[in-house]
Amino acid sequence: MNLEEFRTFLEVVETGSLVMAAKRLNVTPSTVSARISGLEEEIGQKLLHRNKSGAELTSPGFKFAANGTRLPSL
Repeated sequence: MNLEEFRTFLEVVETGSLVMAAKRLNVTPSTVSARISGLEEEIGQKLLHRNKSGAELTSPGFKFAANGTRLPSL
C-alpha cells in the first residue's frame, strides 16, 4: 500500500474535503483525487462519494478509516 495515498485518504476523512486535504498536504486537489483513486483501485473498493460540497465515506471507506486510524505512527 502506498503510504502517501493512505495519508491523503485520512486527511480527506478528517477534513471532509479534497480541497482542504490538498491545502493541508501542500498538493493540488487533482493530486488528492488521483491518490484516492489509486488507493480505491488497489483495494478494490470505493472509499468516498465525491460531490461539490466535499466527500463522504462509503461503508467500506468507513471501515477502512476506522482500521487505519488504529495503526501506529510511523
